[in-house]
Amino acid sequence: MKKQTLTLLCCLLMASSQTLLFGQTFKPMANIATLAEQLKDNARTVKSIASDFVQEKHMKMLQDKVKSAGKFYFLQPDKIRIEYTSPFQYLLIMAGGNVVIKDGKKTTRMNIRNNKAMQSVNQVLMDCMRGSVFSNPDFISKSWASATQYRINLVPKSADLKQYLTDIDIYINKSDFNVTKLIMNEPNGDHTDMMFSHTKNNISLSDALFKVH
Repeated sequence: MKKQTLTLLCCLLMASSQTLLFGQTFKPMANIATLAEQLKDNARTVKSIASDFVQEKHMKMLQDKVKSAGKFYFLQPDKIRIEYTSPFQYLLIMAGGNVVIKDGKKTTRMNIRNNKAMQSVNQVLMDCMRGSVFSNPDFISKSWASATQYRINLVPKSADLKQYLTDIDIYINKSDFNVTKLIMNEPNGDHTDMMFSHTKNNISLSDALFKVH
């Protein structure tokens, strides 16, 4: 089961926390209640999300970063498709408490209901899309704001989760509340950046997009 957890995390590991991003200065927010309500209100109007992404994996043992790109899809209430298209083809689908990974001709299916760590990682990604990131009981949250973005930092509470990550950062546009960057730090110092662009909300997405046959 630990190997399965690491497999899921490898698909979702997303970069280092910092107080500067693209030249912006982030200042701590004293009151997050208003932001929490804004995120929930916005999420009620968003039924689907489609976005391009670029992911950069940084490892201490390598000087060069490993870069990949692909497509991200979300369909309410709990369906996510992360499709890597370059430099390799790799597919990750999460729906209804199940995870399906397709690597070439090999397909791996996992039920995460009995694994707390995998559940928490899955829940964080769902919370980002559903505007409920402050409601996750498995993490301690802090928030910062710049002129154009919010930064939400999540620190895991449980010892199990701390084996895989030290903290998660989520960057959100103030203008439309879309996630622009997801961040996850590993205890060994490795980190990965996953940056989203060309995001479109409420476009028609078929249920078939979230199935692997």
